[in-house]
Amino acid sequence: MNSIWSIRTGIRDFLESIYRTGRSWIEKYPFIKTAYTIFSWLSLILFVLSLFFVKESRTMMVQYLWSFYVLLQFWFLCRSKTIPWKQIVLFVLAGVFLVVPFTTLTVNALHVLFGGSTSDTWSIAVITPIFEELWKLLPLGIFLLFSRRASALSLSDYTLIGAATGVGFQLMEELSRRWLSSGPLAEKFGYSFTWMGGETIHWDLFSLFPGRFEESVFPTLMTVGHPVHTAMIALACGIAYRLRTKLTKWVFLFPAMMLLWAILDHAAYNGQYQLPGWVLRLHDWTGSGYKTQPAFLLMLLASITADYWSLNKIRIRLPSLPNEPLLNPFTELWNMTRSFCLDRGKFVYWLGFYRERRELGFHLLYGNEEAAGRQEPIDARVKALCQALTGLAIILLVAGLFAGIGAHTSGGEPACFACMFDSLQDWWDRLDWYEQGAILLGALALSLLFVGFWPAFGIAMTGMGIAGSGHEIAGYIRDPKKLLTPENALSVAAGIVLSRIPFGKALSWAGKKGRRYVRKLLDKLGSRKPDIDVPVKPKPPKHDGPSKHQDDPKKPDDDPKKPDDEPKKPDDNPKKSDDDSPPNKDKADEGTEQDKTIGSIVKVKDKTIYTNPAGNELTWVDQSPKNINRDIDQFLNSKDVGKATEAKVADFVRNETDVKAYAQKVMRSDGQAAGDLDVVTKDAIIEVKASIRAVKVDQFNKFTDPTHDLFFNPENKKVILYIDKSLSNLRPEQQAMLETIKSKGVTIVNSLEKLKGVL
Repeated sequence: MNSIWSIRTGIRDFLESIYRTGRSWIEKYPFIKTAYTIFSWLSLILFVLSLFFVKESRTMMVQYLWSFYVLLQFWFLCRSKTIPWKQIVLFVLAGVFLVVPFTTLTVNALHVLFGGSTSDTWSIAVITPIFEELWKLLPLGIFLLFSRRASALSLSDYTLIGAATGVGFQLMEELSRRWLSSGPLAEKFGYSFTWMGGETIHWDLFSLFPGRFEESVFPTLMTVGHPVHTAMIALACGIAYRLRTKLTKWVFLFPAMMLLWAILDHAAYNGQYQLPGWVLRLHDWTGSGYKTQPAFLLMLLASITADYWSLNKIRIRLPSLPNEPLLNPFTELWNMTRSFCLDRGKFVYWLGFYRERRELGFHLLYGNEEAAGRQEPIDARVKALCQALTGLAIILLVAGLFAGIGAHTSGGEPACFACMFDSLQDWWDRLDWYEQGAILLGALALSLLFVGFWPAFGIAMTGMGIAGSGHEIAGYIRDPKKLLTPENALSVAAGIVLSRIPFGKALSWAGKKGRRYVRKLLDKLGSRKPDIDVPVKPKPPKHDGPSKHQDDPKKPDDDPKKPDDEPKKPDDNPKKSDDDSPPNKDKADEGTEQDKTIGSIVKVKDKTIYTNPAGNELTWVDQSPKNINRDIDQFLNSKDVGKATEAKVADFVRNETDVKAYAQKVMRSDGQAAGDLDVVTKDAIIEVKASIRAVKVDQFNKFTDPTHDLFFNPENKKVILYIDKSLSNLRPEQQAMLETIKSKGVTIVNSLEKLKGVL
């Protein structure tokens, strides 16, 4: 035993000396860290670029995301963990770069000694399962042998170590399968599809621990993925080690039984048609692979319960927060989730405090002499995090009191949680800059009583952020659905990214400071008169100032900031004609355009703003002939029947006349869709339908009824309904619908030849 101890400590001391030497070099030569940072960013950029040009990179990314998703599930379920995420990632890398090569070397060495090949039944169904399940425990064994904190692990730590190693092993195994799969079967159905078994490897988003092995055609047995098997065996090792003093040494048979169970599941699936009957019968007795995951989940639930039961025995010796009489995973999860959603700056403190407190508790419970050396710094970190959370709570309480005062003095508004934040920002905005600075310094000084400078600075800035964003927070409280809009989701994502990348906070600060000046610049640019055509509707009589009547169309050069300006006459700024000018432009003075146009049209660059007779403003983006032809060619072979039919009609029409618009979206002023124009020519609007079942009567009111709220046929073009199916054998209600549409002045055709005749 002494020789083993000396070897163990000698290797560990040697590795630690190398680590300390490396850290000293980095401190002595800072350019090493700079070079590494540059290399990391360049590598990331090259990887992102490879996703666009290299198919294998995209394949690798898909499998990586699945493996990451499985690891996140384990991370969420193992509530009593003490190992941080960075160390768990190292176990994933150990599964990739240690277990996979070592297993391959072992299996190939056996074939060199005893002959045969890796495709033999005895290799696939016997040798491979044994060594894969056994060698996946190597990272756990190495960690327990050399780590100083090995005696102070929670049972969830054992589970996470095993799961992370299994995730790394399965990542490389499935990535190899994806890269090597080829042929029409793999291209059509996926890399794991077989003729006899169908889909054999299942990656399901809404399943627990995806990546199980099971034939989808007449399944008789299955096996869970590598992470579940290895996590179950590792957890069994932790349970046996925890109970070794209370039970006899025979308790170590429990992890041996779990190992044999995992090997049996693995072997039965690999050799299900070639193994002896007694092996498959034994596999049936153990549940044919379907009982493995439920058994593991029961073990995990029992282990988490045991961990928190142990922690509560010494909760008096552990730092605790107010209103926390019992340590439990549900309160911890609630506080972390709530802080992540409402105050992400506080989330890091909650996460660190709970994990460090659990680690301190297990050091006090089970730590040996080696682990005792880590107890003091852990205790100091836990106390610092506890003080930070207490300081944040005090600052928020003070902010709440100020908000209450503001709400009380602001008048007779009803008291509510959202109103508190409104009043808080109203009070904050009334303060001068030096008063806000004094409050910031006061909050910083108060926080320094509990934490160091930088955490205190973060606490003070968080308080300022809450006070300055009261209206926004109140809006989210009154209408939580606003958080679900895409623009807010992108804003949150951008905020998270900016807070993580180098100089991200500086970029965010610069963006906030420069936003006002950019907006002024855009306002100046927007104040110039847009390039418009001759007005298409007679102007109302001239007034002393711009009319405020809601029926008066707003002129493009009206400036609401200058009420004394005279409205410009149509001929104040004559335009020279060009190719983009509408027909009969030079005859506008004779009223030809005014007679033909319904409503008013204003063109701003490539955008058309149309106000219909109902007073509703609709907009659409003008399309160039190049883009129209490109879109038609793109959708000619679309798998969507509706889009393919529209493209076919547009392709026919462009050979007969000019297509002015294709699949053009018409939008309301609030950004909602008002409708679309399938194919538009100089004189006609063609509504294309693949069959009569897609026809709706109300859709044509937008083209034919000027009183409709969403009317958008300002030039009163002829409306054509093209149906790409025979119109014989119609049902009575379909025939009546077509007659109704015809009564609105719509021409109905069901062939390209008939369409040619009416164009």
